[in-house]
Amino acid sequence: MCYVEYINIKYDTEKVKKMLTLNIQLDNLIFKDITKDDLGDVLDLYNQNEQNIYATGIDRRMSLEDINEKYLEVLVNSHEFFTGIFLREGAGLQMVGVIKGRIDYENSEEAWISSVLIDNRYQRLGIGTKTVDILTDMLNKSYDVKRFYIGIISGNNVGKCFWQKLGFIYFRTIEQYIKLKNLAADFIIMKKETT
Repeated sequence: MCYVEYINIKYDTEKVKKMLTLNIQLDNLIFKDITKDDLGDVLDLYNQNEQNIYATGIDRRMSLEDINEKYLEVLVNSHEFFTGIFLREGAGLQMVGVIKGRIDYENSEEAWISSVLIDNRYQRLGIGTKTVDILTDMLNKSYDVKRFYIGIISGNNVGKCFWQKLGFIYFRTIEQYIKLKNLAADFIIMKKETT
């Protein structure tokens, strides 16, 4: 079952604009929008390990306020998504990851995946690969997105290998773009084209 829709969301009783909603179920994996109730679990994922610094570009532990700000940015933007990755376990759902990104504002044939985080306990099980494959396929078929971009920090060899395995290739480098632990780092942009 796969469906994509726009929804109206109320946050703290204020009506906000529509966000890009990605709700997909495939076998025991369920992709659904992050809600305010999920923010504690999302915070745990962001702060889970040092590797997430490379995945998010943030070199400190995030606060609930930081996550809330990211969430609010997505809520008010019809081009952005912030999707939880859940596994059906028994009668309930267990959040095992998140994926965040947007369809480009000026060129709707392009999308950026800004972060993919998978819980340590569920890494190396193919969930990250399956997530990116499902997302790119769905955005291509539903929104005619043909080019997908990601950015990685130059020292993130694990991330680089992951994205290369998924067919992303080097596009360009923005030198000294980001500061991590008081050191400037290059930002490498990779892309994947679909038909």
